[in-house]
Amino acid sequence: MFNVNRVTLLGNVTRDPEMRATKAGRPVLNLGFATNRAWRDNEGTLQREPEYHSLVCFGPLAEFADKRVKKGAPLYVEGRLHTSHFETKKGTPASRTEIMVDRFVLLSSKKKGAVEAAENDEG
Repeated sequence: MFNVNRVTLLGNVTRDPEMRATKAGRPVLNLGFATNRAWRDNEGTLQREPEYHSLVCFGPLAEFADKRVKKGAPLYVEGRLHTSHFETKKGTPASRTEIMVDRFVLLSSKKKGAVEAAENDEG
């Protein structure tokens, strides 16, 4: 049976990136990200519904994003979903679904109309 775990998003970074490292020293970057659904209601009023996402980048991709991505930046993102299961401090089960980023395109830069792309080459 054929399976696909693929995410494609176009939206904006909601906070500056947070860089850290794994126990083995591998760079990891966390990003807040938002997409918006827009539609007109029965009265013709524009409605917007934001959806918030957690993005995770590893290795050279994390280092590239840490240097170039800032809060508010528009990004095109490709990746996969990953859900972690854990216990809270109170001992109750919880989970968190994140998007593991394979590649992204920074849609704005200092040069008007320029784009920068980065891809995870670690497989």
